[in-house]
Amino acid sequence: MEIHLTGNKNDTVQRLIFDMIDVLEAVGIPLEGLKAPKKHRSLEKMAMACLAVGQIKNSFEEAKSSEDGIFLRTRDIIDFENANYGERISSGSYDDIRRKDLLMPVEQMIVLRSASIESQATNNPSRGYALSPSFAGLLKDFGSNRWDK
Repeated sequence: MEIHLTGNKNDTVQRLIFDMIDVLEAVGIPLEGLKAPKKHRSLEKMAMACLAVGQIKNSFEEAKSSEDGIFLRTRDIIDFENANYGERISSGSYDDIRRKDLLMPVEQMIVLRSASIESQATNNPSRGYALSPSFAGLLKDFGSNRWDK
């Protein structure tokens, strides 16, 4: 699928985003509605949010999961995207991360909320997100002989 990315993303970031979109589609995230040109930014943001949650900067081999015990809060995700993917997202957009960018990955349980693992209140500021261990493992297999299995 060809989408147009925003901003000045380097080749590594572009490759990561396109590969993440391919993986999301392969695991059954319904992307059809996001393939329309007016929805490309939504698709790009979903892919970047998943990359950020896994703390992926250069390669899927770096993917971290809930087993690593690190859950990024929505503002941490914004900071990660700004620092690593050439974004300029306002820290006030933290609700968009939760309500839009991570909605489908959380519903499909490829991204886990710390509240679903630990007993936390909805408004607990320490709540965060991490990749599921199985999804992080799948990412590490992407492009290898094991990927097709």
